[in-house]
Amino acid sequence: MKLFRTLISVDEALRVVLSYAKGTEQEEIGFDDALNRVLAEDIHSPVDSPPFDRAAMDGYALRGEDSFGASPNKAVRLRIRNKRVEIGAGECFPIQTGMPIPKGSNAVVMLEYTKERGSDLELFRPVTPGRNVSFIGEDVKKGDVVLREGRVLRAHDLGMLASIFKRTVRVYRRAKLGLISTGDELLDPSVAGGTGIADVNSYVLTALTEKIAEPRRIGIVRDDYESIKTAIRSGLDDCDGLLTTGGSSVGKRDFLADAVSDLGEIKFHGVAIRPGEPTGFGIIKDKPVFVLPGYPVAAIAAFELLVRPFLYAMHGVKEERAKIFAIASKKIPSAVGRTDFVRVKLTCTDTECYVEPIRVSGSGILSSMTKSNGFVLIEENKEGIEEGERVAVVAY
Repeated sequence: MKLFRTLISVDEALRVVLSYAKGTEQEEIGFDDALNRVLAEDIHSPVDSPPFDRAAMDGYALRGEDSFGASPNKAVRLRIRNKRVEIGAGECFPIQTGMPIPKGSNAVVMLEYTKERGSDLELFRPVTPGRNVSFIGEDVKKGDVVLREGRVLRAHDLGMLASIFKRTVRVYRRAKLGLISTGDELLDPSVAGGTGIADVNSYVLTALTEKIAEPRRIGIVRDDYESIKTAIRSGLDDCDGLLTTGGSSVGKRDFLADAVSDLGEIKFHGVAIRPGEPTGFGIIKDKPVFVLPGYPVAAIAAFELLVRPFLYAMHGVKEERAKIFAIASKKIPSAVGRTDFVRVKLTCTDTECYVEPIRVSGSGILSSMTKSNGFVLIEENKEGIEEGERVAVVAY
């Protein structure tokens, strides 16, 4: 099978990949362990937040209408009540941020605009009713949907769960994804030093994977056909799928596509993408195996365009990656018939964003990724991007 003779489009490759994305099971976990997990339910608030009318500033609670007419040159005097009782006309109560405001009050005047005179308070600025008060349910009303199913939970989402006392949430189980690097030349940088070719891919792919799934670094496998098959079998015994890198092209010691075909079925091998052309995908015992190129940038491109969407579908993610629309400050050439993964530098001013390609862009030039802060996809039917054209940028 060695040679891939036909390149399929990125769209066709993605269609094939997604057709094999089986959803993971659900589990219930504590909200404080839910960072980067995907919600498997809509979250309805069981309470109002805030649960009462509360002060938004340190100062004095009062009836806003009692402050009308106050100015730096003409203070308004109110009587200070030191017990939490109902506030009547001409009265105020000292209060701190977050405290419930007394009955009868409807505003809070900031400390900066007051001065105590014995048992009285002088106001030097008026406040309208409702000023500096967070009213009950202002943030969230009881019964509101605060988080939707399919959302990847972020730090502020955990804060929301805490604020409504939602102690547990249902999420999708994180799939276990094994990572195999192949190559006689590879050294593990965590144990080896000096000169040589470091196993970059397993570390990069682990970092990319762990935000959505559970990566498991299986390690480096030498360019030996039987060793590769053994590693694949072993990896699939413990994992829900595999990412393999290296050995995906057409050289004498590129065995991965053949090994996948021998153990199961290769669904495609060869995608019209630059970089990343030797990318393949197969199924072994109902489990997905991605055959990614050995060059780091090519592996990253294949991950972003095929693996990430697969993992999103597998874990029920219903969000799309945010894109920034920017103006191309230089022409970005491309050839018709392939999709180009272009590393770019995005710069934004107060009014506009601009993007330019990273000049050094070989599939083995990892610094082209560290020098960039996003990528642009040029579709296969488009002859590049003209200077001044507005394009969508996916930021890292």
